[in-house]
Amino acid sequence: MNRGRGSEVDAGKVPAIERAALVLRRLSTDGAQTLSELVETLQLNKSTVYYLLQSMVAVGWVRFDEATRGYALGPELVELGLSATGQLDDLQVARRYLTELLSTIDATLVLYRRFDRYEVSILDKLERVGRVRITFQVGVHLPIQSGSFGRAFLAYDPPEVVDDVLARGLRSFTPKSETSVERFREQLAQTRAQGWAVDHEGYVLGVSTVSAPIFAGDELRLVAAAVSFTAGLGDAATRRYGDALRATCDRIGASLARA
Repeated sequence: MNRGRGSEVDAGKVPAIERAALVLRRLSTDGAQTLSELVETLQLNKSTVYYLLQSMVAVGWVRFDEATRGYALGPELVELGLSATGQLDDLQVARRYLTELLSTIDATLVLYRRFDRYEVSILDKLERVGRVRITFQVGVHLPIQSGSFGRAFLAYDPPEVVDDVLARGLRSFTPKSETSVERFREQLAQTRAQGWAVDHEGYVLGVSTVSAPIFAGDELRLVAAAVSFTAGLGDAATRRYGDALRATCDRIGASLARA
């Protein structure tokens, strides 16, 4: 029997993949969703959505928050998304200039991208051979309030975005974390004034970060951070790292703007 071209195309579809795509698109547009919310908006069987989510959590395409019972896009989608959107070109440009900087400072260099309003993700890291390493996992998501890298993003956000983020409160990661909203706002203003942010042991004890934004024109693309042990990063070294990072990020941004 001749079923026709249209029927052949339909026969080649894989329903599970189509439904998984629907779930991912919904998480992309609406942010974190509970199982019930996804079932309601997608009008799919609850057990179908549940097992799709469990499969995607297992491969890192989706992550599950025990506290909120919400599902969100996962870190394994970072590289796929980068390849599709061309951000790997940004990464290649940034690495070229950061490799030069790495030879002049005693720190690990880390690149961050904005995942959403409340989180950033680690995009890449560069380390000097023979240096004692500070462990980072590429693709992991971090709260935007954690470390100087989050301040380097938030400092350039519209006031209403900053207000929304701070309305959730400031989490204490260590005894040295900044938990005063007023002082945190002052740090954002200082970041804008000097072009870089600093955090000493606010996210991990014994570790300090100095971060600067990378702009391509008016668009904040990435944030680069120098991460070092606090004992070796006094006031003079912090200023030197901040100024060097700011200059390097300006060069990266100028190159991206020309691309």
